Amino acid sequence: MQLLVLFSSHYRNMKRILLLPILAISLLPVFAHAQYTDVLDDTATEVYGSTTADSGDLTYVVGSIISVALSVLGIVLLIFMLYGGFLWMTAGGDAEQVKKAKTIMINATIGLIIVLASYAIANYVIAQLVAANLAS
Repeated sequence: MQLLVLFSSHYRNMKRILLLPILAISLLPVFAHAQYTDVLDDTATEVYGSTTADSGDLTYVVGSIISVALSVLGIVLLIFMLYGGFLWMTAGGDAEQVKKAKTIMINATIGLIIVLASYAIANYVIAQLVAANLAS
């Protein structure tokens, strides 16, 4: 019985220990992007004539909202995939836990496919709206 209590306590501590690296890794692209702002500003000036977008433009606002929402969903799906893998690795031969882990990972994969498809559709629609806006 004491072994079970010890394992349960160890399992909770392991979750806490794993949460910090996962959050740190998910923030790495933000820090990497910050290093290239000068290059991006130069490119934007060459292509568009300025470094700022028309933030009042509806296509810009909708595109920004969709981009942020899809990014958050991608991070959530990554966390679900890691959680499913963790459950599988710690199943210890328990068929019910392996089944639960497989279900989580399959659902996360289906969700990822849906998110990628919605990103492609949203990107295409917004590009067409911007092109139509620039033509008029």
